[in-house]
Amino acid sequence: MISEETTERQSFFDPGGFKPVSVGQRLREYRMERGFSIRELAEKSGLAVNTLSLIENKKSSPSVNTLVQLAKALEIQLANLFEPLHSSQKFILSKKGHRRSMCQDGIRIEDCGFELEKQPLQPCVVTMPVGKDNGPSPVVHTGYEFIFCLSGEIDYFVQDKRHNLKEGDSLLFKARSPHRWVNSGSEPAVYLLIMVPNDKEDIPCEVHFPSQDTLNKPQ
Repeated sequence: MISEETTERQSFFDPGGFKPVSVGQRLREYRMERGFSIRELAEKSGLAVNTLSLIENKKSSPSVNTLVQLAKALEIQLANLFEPLHSSQKFILSKKGHRRSMCQDGIRIEDCGFELEKQPLQPCVVTMPVGKDNGPSPVVHTGYEFIFCLSGEIDYFVQDKRHNLKEGDSLLFKARSPHRWVNSGSEPAVYLLIMVPNDKEDIPCEVHFPSQDTLNKPQ
């Protein structure tokens, strides 16, 4: 995937991919941590939406007065905007409609918290259109995988054994077992996907979704 966001991260899924501190990046992180849309922060700070967008996208250098307004609206110290958020972050609040997301061949993957420091979990919400699957080859990676079907239905094949998951059903298995999946139902399938790799260098989300096409940032 080639997008503006990839200039800031090595990977959509890699929590270690950040480059050195950027005020615009920290502003976005604190805004997302508090569950504010860019319009909500504009109203709280008294600044224009366009101004905030330019700052977050590193196309404008904010004045000290502007930073003071933003810090006050976010209820943080001014110095916090110049320090890494994830170094002391204790939780990630994931608000519906405000998650960072990626689309791959019509499949939507929503970030539910890849950036909590040293966390072993890789949680996301996947929306899979009818007829979509993971491709021609099964997937294998370290650790464990958990799926909870939120709506629709999804077929998961683990070592070629079919597990049909409908709303409210879940599946947990060792991810070293070859697995694949397909939406063979009549409506889009939405499911919570949580992967827990054994190897801290392993990023199973990249194995599941290797081709990154379009990144959508929270607004």
